Amino acid sequence: MRRRADQPRRRADRARRPAGRHKIEPHLKILHTLAETVSRTLDVDDVLRTALEALTGVTGHEIASLHLLSEDGRFLHLKGERGMSAELRAVNQVLPVGQGLIGRVAATGQSVQLDMTYKDPHLLPKAKATVRREQIRGFVCVPIHSRGRVLGTLSLGRKILDRFEEAEVALLEAAADQIGIALDNARLYSETRRQLEELKLAQAQLIRAEKLSAVGELASGVAHEINNPLTTILGQAHLLLSHPDVTAYVQERLGIVANEATRAARIVQNLLLFARHYTPERRAVSLQDQARRVLELKGYQLSQDNVRVVTEFVDCPDVRADDNQFQQVLLNLVQNAHQAMARHPQPRVLTVRVWPERDTACIEVRDTGPGIPEDVLPKIFDPFFTTKPPGEGSGLGLSVSYGIVAELGGRLRAENHPAGGASFVVELSTGEAAAGERPD
Repeated sequence: MRRRADQPRRRADRARRPAGRHKIEPHLKILHTLAETVSRTLDVDDVLRTALEALTGVTGHEIASLHLLSEDGRFLHLKGERGMSAELRAVNQVLPVGQGLIGRVAATGQSVQLDMTYKDPHLLPKAKATVRREQIRGFVCVPIHSRGRVLGTLSLGRKILDRFEEAEVALLEAAADQIGIALDNARLYSETRRQLEELKLAQAQLIRAEKLSAVGELASGVAHEINNPLTTILGQAHLLLSHPDVTAYVQERLGIVANEATRAARIVQNLLLFARHYTPERRAVSLQDQARRVLELKGYQLSQDNVRVVTEFVDCPDVRADDNQFQQVLLNLVQNAHQAMARHPQPRVLTVRVWPERDTACIEVRDTGPGIPEDVLPKIFDPFFTTKPPGEGSGLGLSVSYGIVAELGGRLRAENHPAGGASFVVELSTGEAAAGERPD
């Protein structure tokens, strides 16, 4: 009975004490330090370090830990701690969301406060023995929020009997809010930097496209000029070949001249086709003819780098496509294979295969280069993504090719060939399938 009678007097004594001020001042100082850090830096690590160092000084007995959610939202990773033993640190390194004390805070977004931590039934079994052995009694864990999302958790533990007071819990929640602001600022800054880099790349590509357009116009003019003397050379060679006084030896040599002039004329014709500006028009296109045309255009460059070309053409139905666009796709794939092999030891073999498969026509461009790293495969067709050194690739060739094939209702896939090197396969519908509709 005396205990109950004493209670009102004790509460009155506490009310008369001017003790609140000396407890609040350190809290305000901690919040001021955190706010100042958040305002002057975008370095998340700096903010986390400042927060943990400040919070472990509330009474001098705190153990602090800070966890952040993984990208898939399934786990919490320990990103900072103060006062933890090696064993406790190992237990807290990776925590499942929704399980244990900290995991439940991340899942529910609700703070948790305990006085005898190791007695709580929600404590993870693997952590229970460590918490009991280290006599961690008081515990409080709050979520780190940003824009309505839980980003992680902030926890304090104590080995002393004093429970965490409401003001201390409020301090921890305020600190978590400051950390949430810092994380959001860093994310926004990172996103802005990424978008700026993409904008710079796009601007550079526009400048490069203008240059390529000018070069295309120049190449078109030069091709026309070259075409005239080639026609003359061919005509004169055929006239001499039909002359009765020409010896067999001279006829043989004139035949070589005529054949090479004819080949040069085909290359010039292909160059004119690539440089021509016109509205895309879909018609029946032969994959074999398009492949031959591109290989003729690239023939000299491939031979200069000792690339042997192997073709395997099986009779295949035509596809409905714009021949100029499809040539661009094949040229991008052949150039990609050429560049991959140019930096790789010999033998260098470029294999181009065409074959039918049910109602689909397939064409494969395969090289004997280093192949595609597994971590690169999922983003190989992303715009501006490239593994080539500066000046050798823009990261748009494969992306543009993918877009053209998709617009035609087809599929472009990349994989590593079992024998080594990379393989790119284009699949397009044949027959009367409407272009632009992907077959089921």
